[in-house]
Amino acid sequence: MLIVSSVCYGVVALISVVFGVIYLTRDQFMPYHSLALAKPWTEVEPNIQTLILALMRVAGGGFLATGIAMIVLLLIPFQAKEPWAIYSIFIIALITALGSAYGTFLVKSRTPGNPPFKLSLVSVILSATAFICSLV
Repeated sequence: MLIVSSVCYGVVALISVVFGVIYLTRDQFMPYHSLALAKPWTEVEPNIQTLILALMRVAGGGFLATGIAMIVLLLIPFQAKEPWAIYSIFIIALITALGSAYGTFLVKSRTPGNPPFKLSLVSVILSATAFICSLV
């Protein structure tokens, strides 16, 4: 069960790292942001562009930090079945996944945007599955 748990957490960590890198390196908002605002990047006021990019950098940094922290925990203390690591990795993964699910749900439910809501839910489910498997 430790292997199943590690794979589930590994997928969540990889998703987090990928989104972190994307959000840290983009020079404009994501396509679903454009749909949500019903306008292309070029029509967004420069000060709003700055604000959006700043928020993307904050989110990207959080995703990247979460992914790296999970990988480090997975490689060392989690494999040693350290009790604190079993709970820590779950809390780190779940907080990020739930925050992402909530944010993407708001965009999906209140705008025409189509954010990666299902991917956020997959991260929540994988995190819960990994935690349950790590307790067995």
